[in-house]
Amino acid sequence: MDSPRALDVLPLLQERLAELPGARDRRGGPVLFFPATPRRERAKPEDYRRLLQYLLSIPCEEQRELGFAVVIDMRGSTWSTVKPILKVLQEHCNALIHVAYIIKPDNFWQKQRTSLASHKYKFETCLIGLDALPKSIDTSQLTLDLDGSLIYDHAHWIEMRLALEDFLWQAADLLDRLDDLQEDLSRGDLADDLAGAKAALDLHNEMKKKILKAPVEEVDLVGQRLLQRLSGEGGPSGYDSGYSGRDSEASSGTTNPDLQACVPDILQHLEAGRTAQQQLLSLWAHKKARLDQCFQLRLFEQDCDKMLDWICRNREVFLSNYVEIGHSYQLAQQLQEEHNHFTANSMNAFININRVLGAASRLLETGHYAANRIRHVAGRLERAWKEFAAGLDERNAVLSLSVMFHHKAEQLHAIYVESTPAWSQACEVGNAPSDISELEAAIHSHQSLYEAMCQAYTEVYESYQSLLDGLDRMVILRHSQQSPPFCACHHKGEGPSYEGSRGSGGGNPAADYSEGAGHVLNVIHQILNHHRALEQRWHSNKIKLHQRLALRLFQGDVKQVLDWLDNHGEVFLCKNTGIGRSLAKARVYQKSHEHFERVAQNTYTNAEKLLTAAEELAQTGECKADEIYSVARQLETRVASFAARVEERRHRLDLAVAFYQKDKEFCSWLDSLRQAVAAGEEEVAAETLEAAERLLEQGDQQREQTLAACNSTIAHGESLVQELR
Repeated sequence: MDSPRALDVLPLLQERLAELPGARDRRGGPVLFFPATPRRERAKPEDYRRLLQYLLSIPCEEQRELGFAVVIDMRGSTWSTVKPILKVLQEHCNALIHVAYIIKPDNFWQKQRTSLASHKYKFETCLIGLDALPKSIDTSQLTLDLDGSLIYDHAHWIEMRLALEDFLWQAADLLDRLDDLQEDLSRGDLADDLAGAKAALDLHNEMKKKILKAPVEEVDLVGQRLLQRLSGEGGPSGYDSGYSGRDSEASSGTTNPDLQACVPDILQHLEAGRTAQQQLLSLWAHKKARLDQCFQLRLFEQDCDKMLDWICRNREVFLSNYVEIGHSYQLAQQLQEEHNHFTANSMNAFININRVLGAASRLLETGHYAANRIRHVAGRLERAWKEFAAGLDERNAVLSLSVMFHHKAEQLHAIYVESTPAWSQACEVGNAPSDISELEAAIHSHQSLYEAMCQAYTEVYESYQSLLDGLDRMVILRHSQQSPPFCACHHKGEGPSYEGSRGSGGGNPAADYSEGAGHVLNVIHQILNHHRALEQRWHSNKIKLHQRLALRLFQGDVKQVLDWLDNHGEVFLCKNTGIGRSLAKARVYQKSHEHFERVAQNTYTNAEKLLTAAEELAQTGECKADEIYSVARQLETRVASFAARVEERRHRLDLAVAFYQKDKEFCSWLDSLRQAVAAGEEEVAAETLEAAERLLEQGDQQREQTLAACNSTIAHGESLVQELR
């Protein structure tokens, strides 16, 4: 403590050179007593300075601002013993002195000397008798030796001051120690590795022991006892923050206001000690949680490093034969079994990685201070595993495709080798059947043979395409895994790099891919060559079969046309030779013939198509052209002859209808003419020559018209007769 303590001036206090019993003058200012004592003669100015420096610091600031009333008892003393006191007051603390009361000495000369010398000081001095002192200071504030009633025990006062200051010193020292501990706890340094985090936790646990070992309870007990003593004998055993000095004044025992004024400080120190310890424990718990999180973070990072190291090492092994797919079904199966074994071993690491990622999730759920760091490290581990697992899955898929491809390819190759002679023989048409149904069956069988060939080839080709696509994806994935961001697995940038250290799998992955793809292409080319040779022979014989079928179909169609001409056309013409004996009958025959012509038109059209097909068949060279042309000419002759006969009959029917129509019209004309002539005979003869001439002219015209109609009818009749002959 910076301010002087009673222990520092204890011998001077015990000399009783000055007293501060807690008295107040009528202004309320503190009263400092210098009792009459023979020890003054031995006291030095320095002793007074040190003593006054301590005593004047005891009252509170408000009391000191009122100024001290100093009472110097000069009874039985001389001016020479009093003068040093006034001099020290003048030189060192005159600003704090309001007035100095000097009790008159018994010796007259001393009174005179004192009266003359006491007026030269900056503060007011008053030489006063003991009986006049109560005017300025009440007798209740004067000690018994000054005829007052203030009970004051100097030894007890010293004891209380020593106890009070010792407590305040202990409390302040305790708070300093707690502040030092708080400063240590407030440091935010966190370890960068797991060992450092463990050491920090151990050191932090030791810190709690220091906090708990801090003498808070001991100092609190001392303070409680001190408060009990200040409250007086039989007073309360403890104080709370609502303690008031007036309560102590009402108690028996201590009534010193300067001591009572220290009660709030005592209570404040007690509360500060308890609060500081609780705050330290709370701060310790908070930092303990943070150090635990730091330890968990470093442990998590260490686990991540181990998993990333494992992924790096195994990726190197994995990439060493990453794009090998085997050159046969047996080798592909062997690679697949090795990869399945490698993948099964990798599942243990997958369990550990899931455990580490689960720990990261739990750390994030607790609100970890390094949440972003945890997400970053966990994300890198998760991405590294996903890339590694994707490579495993992709290689597994490619090896499965390779096994399937080689299996199908070897099966198909065996089929080609074993079945090629049979297929070649089946593709040879030889003596094709002449029956149409047998030809169609042969073509169907030929087509089924081709579809079986194509199906087998398609299966191999599809597996080939899938395998090449898988190899493409593997190369892309390998390129991504060989890029610099994925070569260093440690979060601090440490760990093995794969650049130039991949063993047999190093170098250009595209070259490895080309080797596998080249082998696959060679197999496909071998199968394709077999397939093309068979396909060419199959296609040649397919054309022959279809041409032979076309010939048989042509001959069959011609036969159908000729059969229709014989069975329907000729029968119709032979059966319908008449032309009818009346207009109505002739028209019936005409309509029947028109219907027959429409039916026959389909036959004419089919015949034209057959003639065109015959020309095409003759040009292919597969069939004999003379045979085709002979059949075609026969068909053409028969159809032309039949069509001419149909046309002749149509012409006769048209002439018959025209003749009967003319005859009917002529008969109708004669009937109307007869009726007109008969009607004219009944009329009166013309009265004039012009009328008679007109009638004659009309008669001539009718005669000419009748003769013309008759001649026309006769001409039609003669044409019909001529046609019938």
